[in-house]
Amino acid sequence: MPTSITLYGTPICPGIPPVRGLLGQAKVPYTYVDITRDPTAAARVRAINSGNESVPTLVFPDGSSLTEPTVGQLKNKLESLGYRVGPLAWIIGNAWRIVTGAVIAYAVLRLFEII
Repeated sequence: MPTSITLYGTPICPGIPPVRGLLGQAKVPYTYVDITRDPTAAARVRAINSGNESVPTLVFPDGSSLTEPTVGQLKNKLESLGYRVGPLAWIIGNAWRIVTGAVIAYAVLRLFEII
């Protein structure tokens, strides 16, 4: 049985960087596998996800998996495995939401000539 998490992804998946950032910040050992370069890995992801190559897909040492998890789902799973997921890991996992919100707020303020 593997002792680390396996993270399946693709180079163009926008969900991979936040997951990798969260795993790294929480000091979780994991192996990243690019399914565009590994046909066996792509087949494993399809087997897990009813024929779909949905990524990110994470496979845990106990054999369970998460596909396209929210930050909250991944945080809960990691904590159930004994990892500490601190606030910085949450921020890293949600960075795209934070940046998007800031850009939208700035655009609205500019639109109404508030700034």
